[in-house]
Amino acid sequence: MRSFASVVKATALEVLSEPLTLLVLLAALALSVLAPTFHYHQFGEATRMARDSGFSALFVCGTVVSVFGTIRAFRREIESGTIQMALAHPISRGGFFLAKALGAFAAYLVFAATVLCTALDVIEGARIGGVIAARTGDIARLYGPCLAAGVAVMLVPLVVGAVLNRFLRFRFVLSSMTTAFVLSLVAAGACAALDRGLLPRHLPPAALLVVLAAVFLSASAALAVRFRANAAAAGAGALFALFLPFVGNYYMSDALANGGSVHWGYVGLAALAAAPAALAFLVVGMRFIGERDVS
Repeated sequence: MRSFASVVKATALEVLSEPLTLLVLLAALALSVLAPTFHYHQFGEATRMARDSGFSALFVCGTVVSVFGTIRAFRREIESGTIQMALAHPISRGGFFLAKALGAFAAYLVFAATVLCTALDVIEGARIGGVIAARTGDIARLYGPCLAAGVAVMLVPLVVGAVLNRFLRFRFVLSSMTTAFVLSLVAAGACAALDRGLLPRHLPPAALLVVLAAVFLSASAALAVRFRANAAAAGAGALFALFLPFVGNYYMSDALANGGSVHWGYVGLAALAAAPAALAFLVVGMRFIGERDVS
């Protein structure tokens, strides 16, 4: 059990330490924070652009991280030969595969939480800006403190990561990711204190995207065990294309328009619908790793 936990932790830290993860996070934060500042793109309710930008960033960038982070984590173990040492410890091959997949998913959750919390900050800034515009008759803009907090989540972690790397030899990417995660939680917490309906309204549709990412992640893990990185990525891309007709059942940003909501019951049903696919990929991955020659 201890070995299983150590594999989960090591994999999560490995994915979070990937430069690609940080680059994709910065792209996601830029989309969430900067796109809504162009107020002339806002049609209808004040928060629409902020909400759509945030959920689009979570969906697209989260899918990239879940797929490529998982593939890189598995292929590095296999191609470097460290999988032989890992399987020499008291952990089964199936347990090792599940631990690696769970660790990659844990890293994805940190990424997703950072993007979502930053998006919530911007959404609240758009809401406050809309209220101010309605009272003053001015053009709706993001509330300044919320915009500043969103920009801080993008820039401050890079400075903190550079300082910690320079003086304490901490890993730059991991330090930056951790700082962004903490800052986003603080920003979202402050916004949730101002608007108690912020979290209950936006968490269910975000959970749907997490369910979707879990399917792609489990498929990527199975493919990475059997095929090289490029072939695994191509297979994951093909799966994504096949799944596109069903994406509308999981990407529910439009359902929040004009005061709408997504109920947790729907999230549960969607998760049950996706579970067989995710479990099937995990079973296939366990079979693939059981067939590998690591001697």
